[in-house]
Amino acid sequence: MPALASGVWILARLGVGDPSVPFMSIMRLTAVFAGVAALFTAGGIGRLTAHASVDKGGGRRRAMVVGARAHAAASAGLVLIAAIPHGHFPDRGIAWLLIPIVGAAIGAVCGAGIGAICGGAAPVRIGDVMAAAIKKPSEALRQLLDPEDLIKLGAAVRHRTTQMFEGIFEPAERPPAEAEKKVPGSAATSEAKPVEPPRE
Repeated sequence: MPALASGVWILARLGVGDPSVPFMSIMRLTAVFAGVAALFTAGGIGRLTAHASVDKGGGRRRAMVVGARAHAAASAGLVLIAAIPHGHFPDRGIAWLLIPIVGAAIGAVCGAGIGAICGGAAPVRIGDVMAAAIKKPSEALRQLLDPEDLIKLGAAVRHRTTQMFEGIFEPAERPPAEAEKKVPGSAATSEAKPVEPPRE
């Protein structure tokens, strides 16, 4: 998201977009309009680079090249999607080419980074992943924590949960009109006796 938002910000400085929009506003709109697409794109490119590093002994360098190439093509469209909400596009001319060029440059850098991460040797084997998937969460948690740690963790969670619910359901203070109830038998609440007319 920050890379795509930076691309939209750079395009605005180059005359394609609204230069008065602050970066954080660009970031929010980029997350709304291109966030899901960017997430799935990065995940697919991660898988592609992992296959490229294993296929024919390509290694990390080949994974970086494949990732940069694939993400450059994808980011050209992602930057266009992220720039559309801001408007202020040129009517005609070669300025439209700035959008795919900036998107491809940013995408190449991101793709190379994904390739460098996903193309390396994984410290966890597939057998470890399958063994962790078969086990129940409680068994895996017992292996990670001692029984004493589990008891402390449960007590801390119970204490925090109790505090949270007590704060939610704590009765509010009564309004001033109800708080100042009249006490029975006082002078304010005693019924006034009717005044007898003077006798002649």
